Amino acid sequence: MRQVRLLLTAVSFLTRAPCPRWVGFEAHDLAASTPYFPLVGLAVGLAAGALYAGAVVLWPPWLAVALVTAATVWMTGGFHEDALADSLDGFGGGWDRAQVLAIMKDSRVGAYGALGLVLAVTIKIAALVGVAAEGPGAVARALIAGHVLARWSSLPLVWRYPYARTEEPEARSKVFASSVTGPRLAVGSALMLVFVGLALGQRGPVALAAAMLVTVAAGRYFHRRLGGITGDCLGAANQLVELAVYLTLAAGLSRL
Repeated sequence: MRQVRLLLTAVSFLTRAPCPRWVGFEAHDLAASTPYFPLVGLAVGLAAGALYAGAVVLWPPWLAVALVTAATVWMTGGFHEDALADSLDGFGGGWDRAQVLAIMKDSRVGAYGALGLVLAVTIKIAALVGVAAEGPGAVARALIAGHVLARWSSLPLVWRYPYARTEEPEARSKVFASSVTGPRLAVGSALMLVFVGLALGQRGPVALAAAMLVTVAAGRYFHRRLGGITGDCLGAANQLVELAVYLTLAAGLSRL
């Protein structure tokens, strides 16, 4: 029951799915739930793949992909998309660490965030349409791998980098930012490898390499600009990794 509680904690944190009241929401449970993040990504990817399989029967692939993209935003509450917009505003408009953090904390969306979010969603849809040329199954597999790897990306970043908002020592996100231990990273990574391998088969290593490259690059950039990471940084990395997976599969690099 302890592991079920942790799994449901991860589900309630990363999606809009309703969870029983007895699950609650404690910072220490959120910290311990991190190995299940890839499993939540698997659930979102499976749901998105099933929706695409049904939608493409009624509409052309580009419209089916657009509808599925909208559905995944609804399933997750736009959680990571909002973080991407905040990060783009912060890093685009802030000159120093303090400015970047202040802008990222502002709930208003600026030009960098709005333009970046529109471009990110557009590229995501276009890449999946490119994948759709291989058939409905290819899109479903891409969605599964993309969402699994996107959620996994938070684990190595939290494990490797400190929380950047040192002025908030009691913040829940600070507790979360020190939550991924070596064993938790290992378990989450093992789940990720199994899910990506089952979804993509021989194409998995290239998609994994793209996701890891983006994760490493994002982590180094965040550390250089902020001295660590924030929740918005994790959400932004999530979206960039998902994009990288779709672009890699659409480019056919995984078939080389």
